[in-house]
Amino acid sequence: MDDLQFYPTPRWLAELVWSKFTDRNFVRVIDTSAGDGALPDAAPRNYYDHAPKVDCIEIDATKHPILREKAYRVVGLDFLNFEGGHCYSHVIMNPPFAEGAKHLLKGWDMLYEGEVSAVINAQTLRNPFSAERKRLVKLIEDHGDVQFVPDAFKGEEVVREANVEVAVVHLVKPAECSEDWIGSVIETMAVDRNKEQSFELPRELALPNSFVTNQVRAMRIPGLVSLTSGMRVVLFRTQ
Repeated sequence: MDDLQFYPTPRWLAELVWSKFTDRNFVRVIDTSAGDGALPDAAPRNYYDHAPKVDCIEIDATKHPILREKAYRVVGLDFLNFEGGHCYSHVIMNPPFAEGAKHLLKGWDMLYEGEVSAVINAQTLRNPFSAERKRLVKLIEDHGDVQFVPDAFKGEEVVREANVEVAVVHLVKPAECSEDWIGSVIETMAVDRNKEQSFELPRELALPNSFVTNQVRAMRIPGLVSLTSGMRVVLFRTQ
């Protein structure tokens, strides 16, 4: 248990994690370090007393039967090697404290659009000495918020105590299409007309003689200016 850094999430803390979500339409939820299911167990129920369906990843395979008995679908062992997370709308996690930044960034990166709510060691943010931690701090500034909770793993409800302050981090990721990607595409299509031979024909194109002749003169390609009027010309671009 020490090697896997398993600290079951107290019920009140798990409920706090769920309360951070602004989008309450839980289409597809994944718990990336599920343990014995403490976070999914605290999921809010809707008007019909239905809880959202939660997929689980848990590196300790001995806990998989417990998760399945609770009707959670186990979809992986090691979250850091998990692929296909773009289909989820919400991510919840209480990852190993030593790898909080790495797991949280993985959760952010795998989403196409959605929200992440996580419990991590507060020192991950208070002491951002690494590139990963610096990036996480910037993401929180730009796309989320954080609530620091002292002594979160102490008290009667805690299965395993730890003298640690935690940070409940909430991130909201917009759809990738909201980013300004079209501008860069247009820039790459721009042509500098001042450079010699900057004009480039498509791979195959039939053009009137007058147009071809003018372009040949502009590109100074010998032997092609004397093309006869009305001739169908097919030019091929060579690599």
